[in-house]
Amino acid sequence: MKRTWVRPGRMRALLCIALVALIACAFSTACAGQAPSYSIAVIPSSPPVTLHIEWAPFLERLTKETGLNFRLKLFDNMAAFEREIAEGNSDFIFASPIQAVVAHQTRRYQPLVRGGKLVSIGLFVRSDSAVRTIDDLSNQSISFVGNKNVCSVLIRHLLAEQKDAFTFTTEYSGSTRNVIKSVLLGKSAAGAVFIPELDREPAESRALIRAIVETPKIPPHPLCAHPRVPWAVREQVKKAILALAASGEGAELLKQVRLRDPVAADYQKDYLSLEVIDIKRLTDWGK
Repeated sequence: MKRTWVRPGRMRALLCIALVALIACAFSTACAGQAPSYSIAVIPSSPPVTLHIEWAPFLERLTKETGLNFRLKLFDNMAAFEREIAEGNSDFIFASPIQAVVAHQTRRYQPLVRGGKLVSIGLFVRSDSAVRTIDDLSNQSISFVGNKNVCSVLIRHLLAEQKDAFTFTTEYSGSTRNVIKSVLLGKSAAGAVFIPELDREPAESRALIRAIVETPKIPPHPLCAHPRVPWAVREQVKKAILALAASGEGAELLKQVRLRDPVAADYQKDYLSLEVIDIKRLTDWGK
């Protein structure tokens, strides 16, 4: 019988190759048993610590319901969050309606679910103010949360569409509560916030203000998915969130993350109409 001899050096090389193959096989087998992991970036509407407290229990429950893993991504400021959207780094984003439009236009993010109640924005003044109409605000100050806040964008878009354009001073107060305080203290002639947020103010504060304009209702913040997320995963996440609303515990978790009474979201139906807004001009998007 003819024997084939393998030189020692070649034998060591073959053994190394075999060992690497075994390790790779074992690693892939182990990984096969692990659930896929997806990142979720959340709009910085509150400090990161607060958002973590609100979102961590929800994502833990979502993991339980779907068998998927989710990694929460939080940001110190809006500019960092919007860079995340522009770069398309996150698999899922929870963003304002305006940001959802930009995310769809730039990275084809698709809205999956949103809160079931449509929302409107109110431009309000002190109840004893002489201001009765938008025209009365000419050359006066208007307070907003920030220049990229959806209330700010929609109201400034509305003001820009007025037949007789006028100038006004813009004040950015940083939070809904500060906008209200600015008006009550007379620092600003008017302020713009979501009507539901006004309704949550103490009765004594609400008695001191009145709305002069209320925008048409729009769908609230959606949870959107990047197109690289498989369709089956998107459907799995959507169905799990919609099912959570059926239980008291699940409904409370959804309330904490601003997805109260969730419904399926559709870009064409819910957010396409917002494309008429010159978002880049009004927000200095990307800066």
